[in-house]
Amino acid sequence: MLWAGPLGRLPCMTEQERPTRITYEDAIEAAKRGGNVDFEGRKVRVVSISARTGMDRPYSARLDLDLGNEYVVLLGYFRGGEFIEEGRERPFGEVT
Repeated sequence: MLWAGPLGRLPCMTEQERPTRITYEDAIEAAKRGGNVDFEGRKVRVVSISARTGMDRPYSARLDLDLGNEYVVLLGYFRGGEFIEEGRERPFGEVT
C-alpha cells in the first residue's frame, strides 16, 4: 500500500531509488525482439525483464541489460510506467 507524502503525493524517493527513464512499454518491446533502450546516455540491449511480486513494490522487477562490454542487472520496480532502480548487480563482471 502506498502512503501519501506531506503534500498528498506518492512518497518521495530515497537516495537509493533512481529513475532510469526506461518505460515499461519500451522494456517489454525491447525484451521481446532483442532491442535496445536508452540507459545512462547510451543504447543498451534488454536481455530480459522479469516481474517479481507486483507493481509499485520494492524489487518487484528485474531488468537484465547488455551494455556491450558487461552485463548489468537492475533491481527495482515500475512507478508510473518508469523503471525505478533500487539496486544493481554485475553478475559476470566485464566481458573481455
